[in-house]
Amino acid sequence: MLRTIKVLMYHFNLHWSFYLAIVVVISAGIAIGAIGARALPPEQLEILSTRISDAFYIVQSGLDYHSLAYVAITRNLTVIGLILFLGLTVLGLPFIVALLFFRGFVLGFTASFLMLTREDGIFIVLLSLVPSSLLFIPALAITGAIALAFSLWLIKGRQDSSISLGKALMLYMTVGGATLLIAIIAALLDAYVSPLFLRWFVL
Repeated sequence: MLRTIKVLMYHFNLHWSFYLAIVVVISAGIAIGAIGARALPPEQLEILSTRISDAFYIVQSGLDYHSLAYVAITRNLTVIGLILFLGLTVLGLPFIVALLFFRGFVLGFTASFLMLTREDGIFIVLLSLVPSSLLFIPALAITGAIALAFSLWLIKGRQDSSISLGKALMLYMTVGGATLLIAIIAALLDAYVSPLFLRWFVL
């Protein structure tokens, strides 16, 4: 366990620039998503606001939490799994960046839209988006960083590397497995906890 922590710390110190780049990409996605929501024409805001109201009515009436959990887990695992897969290829770099940016965009758009169209929007964001995002966004950032680092490692070649391909893959899959687990926990929060918070405190 201690050895694993040391290896992870060494990885972070060696590749801190990747983590910084990932944070910048996700933050840019969030910012542009927020701007995009505010740039929507009134008629589209009206349509989306009606759909959101319908969704909140369903939350009030009662949800199939198991189905919601299945959808949330599938969504999160698909995103994390796709990034991990792209990290194993030498052509995955631009797609990894695009996927991270898109996830940030969705989060920024959703949060901005809720705060723009509802008086209680800030509370809805805090209760429905923040709990799962506190887990999923770091998991997304870690996955993106290790995927970028591994993909670049493959591109540059491994002749001068002090670590074998097998050991590198083992570390990659271990960290990837941990982020997949975090993604599942975030999805469970999304499915079971956030709707309850909304029913208790907002709706």
